[in-house]
Amino acid sequence: MALGKRASLSNTPSEKEWIDLFLILKKHAMAGTAFCALDKLNGEGQKPPLGLLYEWIGLITQDETRYDIQQEAAYKMAHLFHKNYIRTYVLKGIVVAECYPQPKHRLSADMDCFLLPEKGNFDAWSLGNDLITANGYETKIEYYKDSSFCLPGLIVENHRYLTPFRGNKRLKQLEILLQNMLRKDKGEDIFEGTWLYRPPVMVTALFLIEHAYSHFLHEGLTWRHILDWMLFSDKHKHEINWLTLEGLIDEYGFRRFYNSYYHLGQYLIGKLSEDDLTTLDKKMLSDVWAELDVHETLHGIKGKLALVGNTWRARWKYHYFSEISMLQALWIQVKGFLFIKEPKLS
Repeated sequence: MALGKRASLSNTPSEKEWIDLFLILKKHAMAGTAFCALDKLNGEGQKPPLGLLYEWIGLITQDETRYDIQQEAAYKMAHLFHKNYIRTYVLKGIVVAECYPQPKHRLSADMDCFLLPEKGNFDAWSLGNDLITANGYETKIEYYKDSSFCLPGLIVENHRYLTPFRGNKRLKQLEILLQNMLRKDKGEDIFEGTWLYRPPVMVTALFLIEHAYSHFLHEGLTWRHILDWMLFSDKHKHEINWLTLEGLIDEYGFRRFYNSYYHLGQYLIGKLSEDDLTTLDKKMLSDVWAELDVHETLHGIKGKLALVGNTWRARWKYHYFSEISMLQALWIQVKGFLFIKEPKLS
């Protein structure tokens, strides 16, 4: 209903059903999106209980305030980088949020960005880190793929690379493709009144699919991950080169995952019923409803052992949804950690 895909509820929820629904929405980071449907409830007794409604409004107010604070901090950061001839591309974040009925209701814990030189050929990632440090904020580099820093009201992941490609030849080729597309971009698609840039649509499309695939294998999917793709791909359906994208999904080994990922998106927005889902779709569906394997981000030996444990627990996912086996995935991780400390693209 919030997305305009359905006109009304088929029945009147009980108080317990409203409470259960609210808990599910919070777990899947979709309380704000679903809130947009409440104004469309006209049936007698269809509104949620007053106490729950107040709690819901309070949660949305917090989310909207957080969004405003995050964006203001992002604008200031991008302006700092711009003054130093750095272009700030937004990965996911507001690029996806603007596809939602109410962008402020897409919950985001941090900001992912990718930095490139406005002119010349310097290391924008390193300079960005140095600029943040020079302005009095700590920059952490604990992982080859990105750095992180906490600005007032905003946690930032500054991506050196877009994918976790270390030791993985196929992902390395995807990384090269994504960076080439970004480096060829002329920087014409900018958020009005800011120095924040949208990546080319095909970059965001591939990034969202790879990101969801990685989440599915290592932690699990939420409905928000699925809705992100459905709304982004719908908003940009005339800009995405679908023939090319489908070919790249095959080339980089996402096909078995993507088919069910897309079907669950169609199920979420009501275009498919549960009876329409395949056996594999239902396996992924059961995992979406399961508790997330959320874990503390660890680095060094502890981090690698945690990654091995996650891969072992996800062995059934590799069997059904990946083109490599769990053992191959473990070998890639071990090889990368032991022999490729600092991966290079060239």
